[in-house]
Amino acid sequence: THEYFDPVRFIGNASSGKMGKALAEEAVRRGMEVDFISGPVPTENLPDKTRITRVTSAEEMLAAAKEKFGSADLIIFAAAVADYQPANKSAEKLPKTASSLTMELKPTPDIAATLCANKRKDQIAIGFALQTHDGEAKAREKLISKNLDGIVLNTPATLGAESGLFTWIDK
Repeated sequence: THEYFDPVRFIGNASSGKMGKALAEEAVRRGMEVDFISGPVPTENLPDKTRITRVTSAEEMLAAAKEKFGSADLIIFAAAVADYQPANKSAEKLPKTASSLTMELKPTPDIAATLCANKRKDQIAIGFALQTHDGEAKAREKLISKNLDGIVLNTPATLGAESGLFTWIDK
């Protein structure tokens, strides 16, 4: 997601959307109906044969996901949601100055934790954990705290890559 602090600049990450696209296309290949909620990624990284909802911010993604969650059997939380958003957004482009800029940040909503707090027993929810250190321990913490059924651990090397090394962790 992109979390704007003025009309043209944002906080985000280097996610390409390629992993989400690959997962959605494989689900379609296996005969599943897919609702795909995407943050701001290049159009070529959106999957074919899916119902696509495009959003920009974490709050927009949560709202879109809430609409679909109750009817979903399998939920894959592959989006790279920004963890923080500006506490205050400027209505005008902030000018560049020679001095430092200090910005207060607040957490974005945790989409997986929010939705999975009330997930049905027959729903399956899979998350992702991109970590730079202590990956397995942090992924296991997320698995439990977000009420997931499984989690995929990866590293920053997977960002924008065509393939990668992943670790599957389940309960």
